[in-house]
Amino acid sequence: MPLSRGRKNKKKKVAPKRAKKNHEEFVIPGGKIIRDGKNLFSKTNRTEKEQEDLLTAIRESRPEMLKKLQEYIDRAIEIFSSYDRIKLLGMIAFNMMLKHDDPDDDGACELAMEYGQSFATAVREISSDEPTGEIGNEVIGLLYNIRKLYSQYVMTESAEKNIPELENKMRYKTITESLYMRGNGYPQHIYQVYKELFEGHNPFLLEKYGFSSQDILETFLQLEDSFAARASFPGDKFPPRAAFNRFRDWQISKGYTDFSTDDLGPLKQFLADNPDIPARDNRPCSFLINDIAEIEPLYRIRYRKPVHQKVAEALSIKFGDNTEFLNPAFKGLPLNDSLSNMKPIISDNGENYLFAFNLLTRNLFTITEKLLLDGDKQYYNKKFLGNSSAFSRDNYLEAAATRLFQAFIPNSQANPNLKYRPGQKDESGHLIETEIDLLLESEKAVYLVEMKAGGLAVPSRRGALKSLKKQLADSIGYGAYQSYRAYRYLKEDPNAVFYNKEGITVPIDVSKKIFRITITLEQLTGFLSSLDDLQILGIVENNVQFAWTLSLFDLMIFSEILENEYDFIDYLEQRIELYSNTAVHVDDEIDFLGQFLDTGKLVDHKLLKKADSYRLNKTSGDIDRYFLKGGEKPRKKRK
Repeated sequence: MPLSRGRKNKKKKVAPKRAKKNHEEFVIPGGKIIRDGKNLFSKTNRTEKEQEDLLTAIRESRPEMLKKLQEYIDRAIEIFSSYDRIKLLGMIAFNMMLKHDDPDDDGACELAMEYGQSFATAVREISSDEPTGEIGNEVIGLLYNIRKLYSQYVMTESAEKNIPELENKMRYKTITESLYMRGNGYPQHIYQVYKELFEGHNPFLLEKYGFSSQDILETFLQLEDSFAARASFPGDKFPPRAAFNRFRDWQISKGYTDFSTDDLGPLKQFLADNPDIPARDNRPCSFLINDIAEIEPLYRIRYRKPVHQKVAEALSIKFGDNTEFLNPAFKGLPLNDSLSNMKPIISDNGENYLFAFNLLTRNLFTITEKLLLDGDKQYYNKKFLGNSSAFSRDNYLEAAATRLFQAFIPNSQANPNLKYRPGQKDESGHLIETEIDLLLESEKAVYLVEMKAGGLAVPSRRGALKSLKKQLADSIGYGAYQSYRAYRYLKEDPNAVFYNKEGITVPIDVSKKIFRITITLEQLTGFLSSLDDLQILGIVENNVQFAWTLSLFDLMIFSEILENEYDFIDYLEQRIELYSNTAVHVDDEIDFLGQFLDTGKLVDHKLLKKADSYRLNKTSGDIDRYFLKGGEKPRKKRK
């Protein structure tokens, strides 16, 4: 499963001009890229004529890029139609296992796995011909090259000047986010939020499908553990570690302290108690991950519990079921609709197979949402999307965010859903009553917090600008507007009154610092450019100041890492300023947090003054190590 919370974003090093400790400069056409410590920025020096010549050359190259892209896709379809698809998918999965932890891979191996599965389940032709290693390498190369060329083709759309530059930049950013698979958060946070969010919907899932959300998560984790227990590597002298651990735990639970390896009785009992462990001659066995002949038994699912089989069968498709992937005007693109994203298990000849473990983990939320929707659309709209149910995602987000804020802002008073009348009137002349999702007050500050559980639909993630701008405006844009309305009411009306659902007035000390925050359920940080850009695009209203915006998953990290409210206020005051700087680009809010812990600053202001484009480079490493590998908890360095 994918372990990294963020995309691995590497810059190719070309023509180094000067290098010294913690400083590198790379000359690129028309400028240079500079790395100074963990700061990455660029400078351009093209003349207007050089820039126009470059755009002309790009425009002239795009038809050839499109032709080559189609050739790659046609060849991929040909390969999946001509060879055993189980074997091909096994080869692609082997590549993913080899490359997954490669820092230079930038998510390409995962996308190749998902992309290959989309092709395999889309083609109708059936072949049992065994692919050679050369064919396997060719199809993997095609999947990589299609992604790369498609990204380049989208990036060069701006040279056509068919849409405004800012819209083009946002479209490219959106498609890049999807192509390079930025994760929502660390696994432990994802699992925690998943359990809490869907727990209230378990009675519905049990009634409709015979399994709960906990069963879904357990199945996903168990399928991975079962695979690890049967996968062996060249040169292994002992059974797979997962199988050994399973046997050791079973041996302890049964009280077997000593027995002969020739005594098959305990082994038979172990296999009976662990039906997901494959056996040969009444002994546990494993399969080499690099042996083409063993691909079929290696990836064939064996179930530890009957409920795991129920879940798997509900999420399975057959070869040929995914025809829509090849039907659009331009078939087979990486971001085309693909049924295998929601149903990543393949059913073939009475057996089920799992290759893309990363799909299960990354699409955990959307898979479960789809089950709710398919089970009963009315239930989904009313109980999950609406806010009338205590188990809706909106109400869950508000409750979860409130707990987290109170965890790292101790002795604060949380006031959810406070109502107020900011002076606006309806058609009848009556004052409109509105509310703020959360007003949190501590000894040091007041925090106005809005929650937005809605995310981006599939068309938006493919770069459909109309829906993308609307959904971002409905979430981060409207969230900023709502908290800004409450902020202005507090600051400008000396008789401002906020009251709870019982009508009791809640006093607020407006002499304190006031901060505005928007919390989203989905990760949207990569879409937050400068305030000017967001206003020009119509995502944020022109007369509204932007609010600090981050996901619930990032808030979980802040809540655990920051040691006190003083640090939080210091961070907020620095962070909000950066929204007005068009040179600063952010892919991950946690990079800013890592920089803050290390230096006390979010950016190097001296370097920022020199830059046309500025971003942080690998500053969240200590935080990654803490959450992913149990490393030392990072703390803010004190002078």
